[in-house]
Amino acid sequence: MAKAGNMELKLQHAVVREASIAEAKDFYLKKLGLEVLEEAPNFFAAKSGSVRLSFFEGYEKTDNSVDVKTGVSLIFRDGNLDDARKEFESKGIAFSGEVIDIPDFHKFLEFEDPSGNVLSLAEYHVDPV
Repeated sequence: MAKAGNMELKLQHAVVREASIAEAKDFYLKKLGLEVLEEAPNFFAAKSGSVRLSFFEGYEKTDNSVDVKTGVSLIFRDGNLDDARKEFESKGIAFSGEVIDIPDFHKFLEFEDPSGNVLSLAEYHVDPV
């Protein structure tokens, strides 16, 4: 928890922009298995641990040759990366590259949602906070 003066900041809620809400729902709710909290025609919210994720339609994915690495990336934690990888792959989720292991911190795999947002699946060696 970040402290600034008398404030105590905790991440509680993140927003993810999507090109297609239908594809995002299929991916996050069916493939990743997140719990839906709220739905509307161009929006849904889901729960991941103690964090609320709000997904909004309207993002336009561009097709260009420049690999821009900006924006927010979400890291989903699991206790066993190998087992989680097998489960994700059985649901059609493809990972980009091999496992990256940062000694004394965590190991992870990167993948993308249907809109091209970069996500990670991680197993931590130590608690990250």
